[in-house]
Amino acid sequence: MTEIDKLRQRLKNVDRNVIEYRMTVTEAHRLVQEFEQLEKELKEKPQVQVELNEPTITITQILDGGVF
Repeated sequence: MTEIDKLRQRLKNVDRNVIEYRMTVTEAHRLVQEFEQLEKELKEKPQVQVELNEPTITITQILDGGVF
């Protein structure tokens, strides 16, 4: 379980009247490292480029009874 998941689970288990949550220095360092790793992954993720294709123009002609 990642540190973020551990923190989420602990916060779910906390009583609603609690206004402060403390963590150990080791837990805080691990959490910061995990955030830094996620930031690096987001920066390294290649950007997706979307090319817009020109819509094709369809020429329609009105057919009257004399064309058949």
